[in-house]
Amino acid sequence: MTGHRWRRTAAFLLAGGMLLSQGGYVYAAEQEPAEMITAEQETGAVSEAAPVTETVPEEVTASTEEAPLYALDASGASVQVSDTVCAMIHDGTVYLDEASGYLRRTVDGSCVDPVSGEAFPEEEAPQPALEEDGEAGADGGQAEPEDPETAGNRQENGETGDIEEEDASDTPGSGTEPEKENGGTEDGNEPPEEQMPEDAQKEVTQPEPEDIQKDEGQPETEEPRAEEGTGASDRESLIQGAQIVQAPVIVDDFRFWTVARKYGFAKEDLYIREAVPEDTPALNATSLDEEVRAVGYLKQDGLVYILKEEENGWLYVESGTVRGFIKADEIRTGEEAQKILEVYQQEAKQKAEKMGREYSGIEIAAPIAEALVSPADNEAYAWLRATVSQTVIAKEYALASVSGLNIREGKGEDTDVVGTMEEGTLCYIIADRADDWVYVESGDVRGFVSSSYLETGDDVTARVEAAGEESFPAASETVMPEENDALYYTLTSVKSGVPGGEVRQSLLTFASQFIGNPYVWGGTSLTDGADCSGFVQSIYREYGYELPRVAADQAYAGTQIPVEDALPGDLVFYADDSGDIYHVVIYAGDGKTIEAQSRKTGIVQGTLDTADAVWAVRLLEDSALSYGAGDISEVNASTDMYGENLGVFDLTYYCACEICCDVETGVTATGTPVVEGRTIAVDPSVIPYGTQVIINGHVFTAEDCGGAVKGNHIDIYVNDHQTALELGRNQAEVYLVK
Repeated sequence: MTGHRWRRTAAFLLAGGMLLSQGGYVYAAEQEPAEMITAEQETGAVSEAAPVTETVPEEVTASTEEAPLYALDASGASVQVSDTVCAMIHDGTVYLDEASGYLRRTVDGSCVDPVSGEAFPEEEAPQPALEEDGEAGADGGQAEPEDPETAGNRQENGETGDIEEEDASDTPGSGTEPEKENGGTEDGNEPPEEQMPEDAQKEVTQPEPEDIQKDEGQPETEEPRAEEGTGASDRESLIQGAQIVQAPVIVDDFRFWTVARKYGFAKEDLYIREAVPEDTPALNATSLDEEVRAVGYLKQDGLVYILKEEENGWLYVESGTVRGFIKADEIRTGEEAQKILEVYQQEAKQKAEKMGREYSGIEIAAPIAEALVSPADNEAYAWLRATVSQTVIAKEYALASVSGLNIREGKGEDTDVVGTMEEGTLCYIIADRADDWVYVESGDVRGFVSSSYLETGDDVTARVEAAGEESFPAASETVMPEENDALYYTLTSVKSGVPGGEVRQSLLTFASQFIGNPYVWGGTSLTDGADCSGFVQSIYREYGYELPRVAADQAYAGTQIPVEDALPGDLVFYADDSGDIYHVVIYAGDGKTIEAQSRKTGIVQGTLDTADAVWAVRLLEDSALSYGAGDISEVNASTDMYGENLGVFDLTYYCACEICCDVETGVTATGTPVVEGRTIAVDPSVIPYGTQVIINGHVFTAEDCGGAVKGNHIDIYVNDHQTALELGRNQAEVYLVK
């Protein structure tokens, strides 16, 4: 996946709780604010005769020398303010314009370069969008006051904020208004009540309207708006001004894709079921719910491959031709499975040697499931289109020699027609090459064709390769693939499937593990606490997406789409009646969210607030999941894509077979299926997951981690073991993609 990288400092708070503002400083520690706020700040006026240094306590001045200050230069980049310019700030000749992020001269308001101190014209200073978010945090932005309770209770000075519950009843108008991230409230902007789902992964307090933290509130020192908002119309204006586009249709198909092997072995005889029964506690190997059919039977110590772990203690597995569901506690995994695996490996290698065959896996030694129904009749067969089997095969070309050639659902003219081919139509022979009826694929049509009406051989191959596959027509379908009983006659194809939901589901699974952790204003830690945009930033960073720090900037960081088009993993943004974006959530599907909600509730699984939601942002690139990342020898990196040289790495090649992944855990994936031409296995301490690199002119993505992949060593995934053997081992320089 392509990493998106936007960096902008959105808030500028110095260590010790001191915030620079036009014409002076505001000290936000436990001191009376009235003593720290200058007359210029209260009136909005700027005076050359009021040097700022007179209002700055010595301990605050010292803190500014220790903590760097950042501002935007003429290009809009955030850079550290030089000592020379800091001195100009201290003597009052320059101030930080928080609304734009630029330093300005006090005398005329012109923009000032944060390094040289030289002025530059206003038109050369691009204005960042919605710079009002006060979150920032660990990346050099704002930090929450050390004592939020004290800071929030300064109502005698015009500040409102965190009123402790026991005091709320004594304070008129306090109590239930949503907090802004500086501890204040926004009058009259209560979001609708959030209802938590009953199946929330961790118990949290039922959130009330005030529990949605207003992370995009006005900083404490901001001057009053010149014009007050006019209610809902401002939110509508915000939406109308956004460049919202219709969400693209995610390409998905019926094909299977290959995943790394994860082994499991039956503790005792068991059934593989067609679905997850509703009454799971009453079921065991000999007691089956009449409503749930058994599709396979596996003996004790029999082999299954774990394809997906469900949240309710069930596993979706594959064993031989049987695919379905078992309970997790019915099989051995981990170290127990590793010991059994090693025994089967030794037995299988001995059997292969006696048979004069090359060792290809433990299936010739380990029991596999007995099918009780045919794959075509098993509704669980294509429930998840992942498999440990090789799905992509070499292309064998064939051309229709007549027009109106039927592709049929079975072998024989008495079977249904699923597609047709005109003369010269290109198809690929997938199975039964030597039979009178061969199994073919053309476009998305799969079925049987009489071999007497097909041209094959070296001449056909030469013609197709010379003209290009795209120059030949494909078959026309007469039924939809899902209505074609011949669709899964074999799982193989000339290309891999497009698992559009896999990265999205992986992201949600990853984010869900932090439910119950605290909300920390200005925080970005998934374990110790984060605010709404800090949580989103940290989650997406794990998947190679670098987002701005604050929600107001994140709202413009990807493709803006209507809220109703949001898919699981997309971001949804909330705005108040004034049109200020104040909150961001990760959409989890079915009206649910995962979000850092408030100090009271922490990180929760919530419900989408459709009243305040203004738009969604799509960052996950579903199209990048498709097979066809390119042959690994293809040069697909342009000159301007080359970034930092990471050095020379040892390269080896692997596939998903047992020989390449000969331990119980297989290759540990980040959640995406391994794909030839895209996936590499890395040491994540050297190259983080999601990082794109260029190797021999080809772009790869760090998605896997093998046990032997340490240091400057990269394993490159290929579709079959023979290719892995042929490519062997070599070295190459590795570059980061810019």
